[in-house]
Amino acid sequence: MKRMMTLLLAAGLMLGAGAGSAKAVELTANGTWQFGWSWMQGLGGDAADTSDTFKAKSRLRTQFNFIASEELQGVLQIEIGNADWGGADGWATGTDGKNIKVRYAYVDWMVPGTDLHVRMGLQPITTPTYTFNGALMYESDMAALTASYQFNEMVGLTLAWMRPYNDDDTPHDAIDLFLLSVPVTGEGWQVTPYGIYGSIGRHAMEGVIAHEDWGSELGWLTAGLLPVNGPAFLPGDKNHGNVWWLGIGGELTMFDPFRVALDFVYGSVDLGDNSGMDLKRRGWVASAEASYALDFMTPKVGFWYASGDDGNAMDGSERMPVIYPSNGINNFGFDGGWYDADQISVGSAGMWGASLQFNDIQIIDNLYHDLRGTYVQGTNNRAMAAMAGAPMHNYDGLYLTTGDSAWEVDFDTKYQIYKNLALHVELSYIKLDLDEAAWGPVDNDADDAYKAGIYLTYKF
Repeated sequence: MKRMMTLLLAAGLMLGAGAGSAKAVELTANGTWQFGWSWMQGLGGDAADTSDTFKAKSRLRTQFNFIASEELQGVLQIEIGNADWGGADGWATGTDGKNIKVRYAYVDWMVPGTDLHVRMGLQPITTPTYTFNGALMYESDMAALTASYQFNEMVGLTLAWMRPYNDDDTPHDAIDLFLLSVPVTGEGWQVTPYGIYGSIGRHAMEGVIAHEDWGSELGWLTAGLLPVNGPAFLPGDKNHGNVWWLGIGGELTMFDPFRVALDFVYGSVDLGDNSGMDLKRRGWVASAEASYALDFMTPKVGFWYASGDDGNAMDGSERMPVIYPSNGINNFGFDGGWYDADQISVGSAGMWGASLQFNDIQIIDNLYHDLRGTYVQGTNNRAMAAMAGAPMHNYDGLYLTTGDSAWEVDFDTKYQIYKNLALHVELSYIKLDLDEAAWGPVDNDADDAYKAGIYLTYKF
């Protein structure tokens, strides 16, 4: 780490020197360094549990801002981890830290004489989201070119070209996405309609076979865009695939401390037909939340509903296609926490859920608690269980039918030791109820999961 800091500081000095007499570059740094010790039993029982019950992990994110002026800066964020203590990824005895990754690397600049803001490079991309539910794409690190313009205090415009995948081995093997959003802000309210169109090259998904490549970036993209077991039927008969989404979200804050927010998105993808399988996927997700900020806590309710697959496994999917979804309604079933293993799902497609929460409970100075209860049920037809094969089949977590449900309880505590250092204790439990008529006999150890963790977070 010391060598890395020295190199980055030297690079900053070189950039400053390269600017000559024009202007020196100011180098600032910020970051989040996390250390955690946790115990977990995941859903699926012994057969699905391939990791240790106890883990000691670290994740260090450090961002360097190379600021030339208010109109121009470069940003580089590196990440070490998630790293298991004693693991082969650089934290075992005798290793020399080979797990330093680039998370962000982009340039921010303003077009001279205008209010047009441009960002280019590897950057965080999020579709407009006002609730807990980033159902389509949320904080994904992606190579992109974005441009934002504020016409006035009320209306803005954002355009983006994103390239989540390009193999570079053959022509027409890239996936390109184009985003248009129009944020509109009034006094005490905000609404943002948006649309995304994507082109999928005819060779972009070649070689992906169900279950065999789901750990890769291409595997995640493929499984998020195709029906259950769709990768086994690639390629389709279309030269190129097309995907699009239309969405709208907004919030109402004029009755502060009461806040209400809504999100809705519909999406469709078509990759043709192969061996009787229609490689289409189209559906929608809607979510809402309401909160009321009291002096000592913030009660909140959240709800979402997503379309699910019908009983015909070969006519395409009725779930919404996704890129890198996120559901932040709790920190174990959907967020995954330090284990980076979401026990229910990453996103929200194919299920509905509701949550009652009491957040930021403060009775003692510098001590905060969150208490959350969440219920989830599938919206996919029970007949689809035969096609899915197992409830753990889906790349982003459980594949739940209308006969399957789960509930989760979380109790989290944060103690602010110093201004920049916090201690976290997280406790979570999930109870899963699977429809044995659809899935067959279920292992008694497969229907519950728990997590207990202690973490330290240093922010600077």
